[in-house]
Amino acid sequence: MKKLVLVASVFMVSIIFTACGGRAEKKADIQVASEMQDFMNNFNGRSASVKIALDDFGVSGLDRKDMDMYDLEKPKVLETKGNCYLLECTSGLTKRKYNICWEGGKINSVEDKGME
Repeated sequence: MKKLVLVASVFMVSIIFTACGGRAEKKADIQVASEMQDFMNNFNGRSASVKIALDDFGVSGLDRKDMDMYDLEKPKVLETKGNCYLLECTSGLTKRKYNICWEGGKINSVEDKGME
């Protein structure tokens, strides 16, 4: 009897799962400019690397919004709007988001969007 209930439960769950689509819809891949990709490649979990990346890719006098104070790693672009990218990185147990805008091959704006 227990086997019959187990089989019926598995069968019902599989039907419900299939009826609901069975898979999460994957968003279209976001196109990232080569400069942005090169910038993100520097994020290795050390704040010193973030500082070097901002020095290399940012305009002179860039307001960094303390982005280089965190040990950021695993960068991922969530969305793009024009020449701006919403970037999510992990920092320890948190995830931090930044809006990074480019002009003429350099970062001209950093906006701290907070953490989760």
